[in-house]
Amino acid sequence: MQSNDGIRVEGVAACPLCGGEGRVLYTGFRDRYWDAPGTWSFRRCMACRHLWLDPRPIPEDIGRLYASYFTHAPTAPLPFRGDSFWAVATRGVLAALGYRGLARNAMERWFGRTLRFVPPLWDECKRAIRSIEGPPRGLLVDIGCGNGWYLELMRDLGWAVQGLEPDPVGANLARRRGLDVVERPIEDAVFPDDAFDVITMSHVIEHVIDPVRVLSIARRILRKGGVLLIMTPNAGSWGHRKFGPAWFHLDPPRHLHLFTSANLAACAEKAGLRVTSSRTTGGGHLVYDGSVAIRETGRFRLGDIAMKATARDRWFRAFESVLVRVRPDAGEEILLSCTKGDSD
Repeated sequence: MQSNDGIRVEGVAACPLCGGEGRVLYTGFRDRYWDAPGTWSFRRCMACRHLWLDPRPIPEDIGRLYASYFTHAPTAPLPFRGDSFWAVATRGVLAALGYRGLARNAMERWFGRTLRFVPPLWDECKRAIRSIEGPPRGLLVDIGCGNGWYLELMRDLGWAVQGLEPDPVGANLARRRGLDVVERPIEDAVFPDDAFDVITMSHVIEHVIDPVRVLSIARRILRKGGVLLIMTPNAGSWGHRKFGPAWFHLDPPRHLHLFTSANLAACAEKAGLRVTSSRTTGGGHLVYDGSVAIRETGRFRLGDIAMKATARDRWFRAFESVLVRVRPDAGEEILLSCTKGDSD
C-alpha cells in the first residue's frame, strides 16, 4: 500500500474485469472539478478495452474524494411541473411512455407523440426517467440516489420508491424530500432476496471497486421478471474520441472504471444477469463545455452544476443524439437493461 498525496492507494496493473494486460493510456491527472488530492493515471486493457484508474484508492479512503460533489447541491424543479415549453413537452413524452395521467389534455398527448421525430427532445425527456416506462408496477430502488431528485420524480409518477446512498450529505438531502433512504454502500446494505421490481444505477457502477460483486448483489435483490437499469459513461463515445484526455467523463479520481458497451455487458453476464438490451444515448449536459474547459485550462467549475450550457454544448448534444442512429455505440452514455438469468 502506498500514499498518493495522503490518499492510501494500491496499484492495479492488470484489468479488473478480464485480467488482461493494462497499458497506461493517460497519466499525470489531478482532480478537474473540485480539490481531491492525488495524481492519477488510467490504464486500458489490451484485450477487452476496459479503462480503469491506477493507482486505485483503498475502500476506506474513497469517501475523502467526495468532500465536494454535485449531489450536495440544490437541483432544478421536476421537469414536468409548470407551463413552460419544456414542461409541456415532458408531460407529453411521459404520457406517450406509459404515464398517461400526466398529460393535461389531448394537445399535450399529441405533442408528446410527435416528439418521437425530434430525437434530441425525445431522448432528453426519456433520459429523465432513465427509460423506465410506465405504468408504475411495484417497488423501485435507486442505488446511489444522491440528493433524491430522481426518486422524487418517480414517486410523483406513481412508483413506490426507496433509495440507497453512502454519502451522508446526499442521503440527508434526499430525506428532506420525504424519501426512505438507506445510508450505506450496496456492498453493506441488508436487503432481502427478490425485494425490488426495478433497480436503477445511474452513474454508479464506474465508482465501485468491484463491479461484478455489486451487480451480483443487485441480481440477488431483483425480483424474477424485474428490471435492472444501468447508466454509465461510454469509453467508446464520440466525445471521448474527440477530446481524449480532456474528456469530461474521465473524472479522476472518482471514476474507477470506464466501460464500453461490450465489456459492461460481459460484466453483467459474469454476475449472473441476462442482458435484455444495450444501447448508447447521445449528448449529456455540459460534456462539450466541460471538455473544452479542461482542454484549455485543466479545470471545469462543476460545483455550479446548474450552469447554463453554451450553444455549442447544445449543438454537440443534438448532433450526438442523431449520430447514435447511424453509429449505435458512439453515444456518451451506455444504457444497459438486465433481468435475472434463467437459472434464478
